[in-house]
Amino acid sequence: MQLKEHCNLEDFLKKTKECNSKVTFETSEGDILAMQSTLCQFIFVSLRHQPALLYGGKIQCEDENDYEVLKEFLH
Repeated sequence: MQLKEHCNLEDFLKKTKECNSKVTFETSEGDILAMQSTLCQFIFVSLRHQPALLYGGKIQCEDENDYEVLKEFLH
């Protein structure tokens, strides 16, 4: 699934902490960021200055139920 444009990235990251499994962001270039990693979170938030990368990437959850937790941020 992809992020909704102009969603609050900090709120999204807080919400990922409620997930039961690993949540990752995969860029269109194939780079994968683990949303539980502080370093990856920093890189992820810095992508707000590169919207093509940010909104062209995909959010992946290991547990399908975690998509429900993140639904307000995804489409």
